Amino acid sequence: MKNSSVHYGVLLGFLTLVLFFLVYFLFIGQSYYILSLRVNFFILPALYTLIAVILLYKKTSIQKLSFADCFTTSFSTMFIGGTVSFIIISLFLNYVDKGANEIFGHQLYTTWREGLDQEFSMLVKPSSEDIQKYHQYQKLLNWMITEEKYFFNLRMTVIILGMLYTFYLIISVFLSMFFRLRNPHATIRSNTSS
Repeated sequence: MKNSSVHYGVLLGFLTLVLFFLVYFLFIGQSYYILSLRVNFFILPALYTLIAVILLYKKTSIQKLSFADCFTTSFSTMFIGGTVSFIIISLFLNYVDKGANEIFGHQLYTTWREGLDQEFSMLVKPSSEDIQKYHQYQKLLNWMITEEKYFFNLRMTVIILGMLYTFYLIISVFLSMFFRLRNPHATIRSNTSS
């Protein structure tokens, strides 16, 4: 049980929740969205990949695994950790602290609007079509800021989980291609003679 996907998946879920609550309690103010984004795009992928590598290394040190076994091990580990932690985070933001969910959504849409404004201001001679598209996008983002207060709604949850599972799938394929070739108890021999 110690070297199982469930054990490591629960560990991943726990570490994800620790990171979430660190960011939540320390940075809930002005930079909450940006810092959350950085953690989700840089720290968590590295953490999930590292845990999957450790588990596959331990398993392939004992016996040779097929591609399917490696894939199942790595994907199920990340799937358990990501799904459990994401559900807990979504429940927390939707039922315990809706204000944090609203702050996150507001900062997200405001960041998108600032990016749109900056991109439009960089146009030297915007055409009437560019101006029309700019006003349409601006109107949409203003509507999202006032109406779509909560980022972790059902639609966004499905989109985020789809992106997470795609990431897990890609990483699992690469790790499986590498670890299926690993021989248990392999030693490295030197060709130099003494």
